[in-house]
Amino acid sequence: MLNENSLPKYFWVDAVNTACYVLNRELIRSILKKTPYDLFKGRMPILSHLKVFGCKCFILNNDKESFGKFDAKVDDGVFLGYATQIRAYIVYNKRLMTVEESMHVVFDETNPKLQDQVSKNADEEDLLQEQISAAKKTSTAGNQSTEKEK
Repeated sequence: MLNENSLPKYFWVDAVNTACYVLNRELIRSILKKTPYDLFKGRMPILSHLKVFGCKCFILNNDKESFGKFDAKVDDGVFLGYATQIRAYIVYNKRLMTVEESMHVVFDETNPKLQDQVSKNADEEDLLQEQISAAKKTSTAGNQSTEKEK
């Protein structure tokens, strides 16, 4: 998780905590057909708030410090996990260089590395489809000419 998003090694604790958080809510026990969260709390977990670890995010400055009229109201950050005591996200604020909990976060879950790879795969698939269709056309044309000769 850290290598995929080019994060420093000192965020390994947050990576492990986030992995455990997600696995406890999504991993289904095969015998009981329930998640560990369902067994512990007695209800199904809500999964709509789950985000991609290490994705870029924007943190709203909620009067943390005074800023001028034309200063940015958001800071760039990196998503690191979920808060345990309150409904908030743990994020790394790049401008302040601190880890903080915040409820007011907007996520950009697009991964530029992954999108480049997907676009390359799509181009390769298009090329392959064109080659297949060209091969089918030539084979059907060859079959028609041999049928005419008979």
